Amino acid sequence: MFTGLVQSIGEIKAVGQDSWLVSYPEKSPIGHGLELGDSVAVDGICLTVEELTAQGFLARVSPETLQRTTLASLQTKIVNLETSLRVGSKLGGHFVTGHIDGVGNLTASVVNARSWEMRFAAPRGLEPEWQERSLLT
Repeated sequence: MFTGLVQSIGEIKAVGQDSWLVSYPEKSPIGHGLELGDSVAVDGICLTVEELTAQGFLARVSPETLQRTTLASLQTKIVNLETSLRVGSKLGGHFVTGHIDGVGNLTASVVNARSWEMRFAAPRGLEPEWQERSLLT
């Protein structure tokens, strides 16, 4: 489980057919206490630390993860990083699983005085029941 609150910015790049290197700055909070088997949300995608490196960690990505996320279309990308919640951790955000069911599209974006209001389209079969209701006013 994750909070959905970004802890650090990093970079992900393919280093093999199914292996990806996730790197982050030396002083990033992501690297403190990271261990083999830990889950890390990489742009919201839950990846498992399979090997620790001097720059970050290696993770294997299944064909299904490649099919349901944007990773397959990337060679190198800047990503948001968050370590998983631990028992007793401060939440500060929301409960997020990091398990991806598909890739949506941004269909509308309206800037107001203090924020952006956005509308997204979900892939066929993943549309929420309230899809027809407008999120923009």
